[in-house]
Amino acid sequence: MSLFQRLNNIKNRPARVEPGISLAVMPEGQEVSSKFGVCVMLETVEPGALPFPAPDPAVLHTNLQLVRGIGPVTEGQLRRQGFSCVSDLLVHPKWMEPAGEVLSLLQGQRVGELQLLGAGTWELLSYFSPEEILFLDIETTGLWASQPLFLIGFLYYRLGRLHVNQFLARHYREEKAVLAAAQEVFSHYKVVVSFNGKRFDVPYISGRSIEHRLFYSYPHHQVDLLFHAKRHFGGVLPNCRLVTLEEHLLNFRREDDLPGYLIPQTYHRFTQKQDLDLIWPIIEHNRLDLLAMARLFRPVLQGSFDDDNQTTFQESVRAR
Repeated sequence: MSLFQRLNNIKNRPARVEPGISLAVMPEGQEVSSKFGVCVMLETVEPGALPFPAPDPAVLHTNLQLVRGIGPVTEGQLRRQGFSCVSDLLVHPKWMEPAGEVLSLLQGQRVGELQLLGAGTWELLSYFSPEEILFLDIETTGLWASQPLFLIGFLYYRLGRLHVNQFLARHYREEKAVLAAAQEVFSHYKVVVSFNGKRFDVPYISGRSIEHRLFYSYPHHQVDLLFHAKRHFGGVLPNCRLVTLEEHLLNFRREDDLPGYLIPQTYHRFTQKQDLDLIWPIIEHNRLDLLAMARLFRPVLQGSFDDDNQTTFQESVRAR
């Protein structure tokens, strides 16, 4: 048997079943089965709309500063001369060549390269529809991908409602099934929004995927709200933790929320006792994190405060 065949057999091997543990039954969720085993999915529908930029890729065509060498002063001069979009520069003797390169990127929707040229995140999101954007938050047993994760939460927008899907491993052996179920969700979206997800959530999922010989990839365009929060509010707020942003931008303070540092040990205890009273605070913490990211999406990216956003967030939480 070749090395490739052996690795493929390992990849497709179901999670090992350990005797002696009766897994908790969760009436609020449903079991999701695959060739990698079983996990639990919990789904809720939340009230309220989600503010996205209008899908209009043409907005980037008016940003002359995407052309290398053009700054605010030069852009102003060019606009006064009648150059209002990148394609107009194709007849300019100095800027025609670099403008052509930018136009090629715009037409090819090469989001990563446009971002390197200085395109703003809100501008780049105009290439996507709200239904292509996925919010992500995970819960893990440690800070490094050498330790298992056990909960992957998603939030997405459909028909004017916010949908939260959470995939839970009731025991360490269900982690592989969680990763497989999450991969199916990832495959339907083009943008992943997270809070420190570029450095933590996505690399952690990728690392656990490698640990289980799944080798999933996550080529999505990523929007990390922590980066934008630090840029807009780093010198204004006491810190840029998610709960701090909630309090100051949404005027919302969580009550009885499980502190993050207690989550790993609480989950370890849950795997032993299968007591739902132990896992529900973690599930609720994850749900609140996803809702917070959704409500903070526009204020954090644009560095502004939105009264309607605040009211909708409070109502959605109280509805629970």
